[in-house]
Amino acid sequence: MTGPGPVVGDVGEIDLLRMLEPYLDRDAASLLLAAGDDGAIWQPGASKAVVVTTDSLVEDVHFHRLDGDTGFNTDLGWKLLAISLSDLAAMGASAGPSFLALSFPPDWPVADVEALYRGLAECAREHRATLAGGNLSGGAIAVLTSICLGEVVADMALRRTGAVPGWKLAVTGRLGGAAAAVRVPVGADTAPAVAKVARAAWTARLRRPRPRLVEARALADEGIRVCLDVSDGLYLDAGRLLKEGLGIVIDPERIPLEDGVRDAFPDAWVELAGGGEDYELLFAGPAERVDAACRRIVDDGGEATVVGGLDTGAGVRLRGADGGESPAPRSGHQHFRAQQG
Repeated sequence: MTGPGPVVGDVGEIDLLRMLEPYLDRDAASLLLAAGDDGAIWQPGASKAVVVTTDSLVEDVHFHRLDGDTGFNTDLGWKLLAISLSDLAAMGASAGPSFLALSFPPDWPVADVEALYRGLAECAREHRATLAGGNLSGGAIAVLTSICLGEVVADMALRRTGAVPGWKLAVTGRLGGAAAAVRVPVGADTAPAVAKVARAAWTARLRRPRPRLVEARALADEGIRVCLDVSDGLYLDAGRLLKEGLGIVIDPERIPLEDGVRDAFPDAWVELAGGGEDYELLFAGPAERVDAACRRIVDDGGEATVVGGLDTGAGVRLRGADGGESPAPRSGHQHFRAQQG
């Protein structure tokens, strides 16, 4: 079922590009050549290195289409850009130009494409990114890809490697809200303790993640150099900081949960804390640097919490109230897991 009005198959590529052109930024000072040519020309700042990242949202894998739902499609555009901007934040980079490669089936409503671009433009404005162009094509399903460029002083870049035993581990923001939203379909009845406002906040975390670009700059300024974004889940992503002879222990009671998650899921909140799509920053460093970074983020109005530390143990473990340890839950998102035997 499609929404009211024309679909992309009625309009065609040329007219659709003309309709979407106002959403692109032609006036950014760093763009020497904006949309309209075969490529854009971007001039990064002096002495800055370029960071490049890309992400895709695939129909029926990452989302299910809701024709005619303006709010959903606007949020879909926001999320498409935000998840790539989150990768820039995880590298300590500031946002530069962003490019889009979008494929739509011919029955996709034009109004929904425009809503998608409104969400993209909103996210770009709020995070000082630039929508610089891209490509449109037809396809059997919608495949939405964002490519974001950023810039960073090379020796201040954040990366996944370099952690050592004895360091603290901390995370920005709160976790579990997006995973809780997936567990509770729209309109579903939940425990009385869960207020509608909590469920609305979970849905916002799922549909409009907030890339932590400001917090990333604070981390870099405070000497943090090891970081990644929590996209697939706390426990899975924590494991990506490890190398041979290095382990992580997390105290579940210190994990900052989105409001209402523990009340709604008293037997599953630890699993949901690692459920993914949080797009927070997980970072590690010497104790004094992590503590200083957390204080600065909090002083600036954000949230950052020490959740554990690095040691010489095996893998990612959770520490119980009795001091015992157990392997972290296998929650989170793993691509192609359904195809594994």
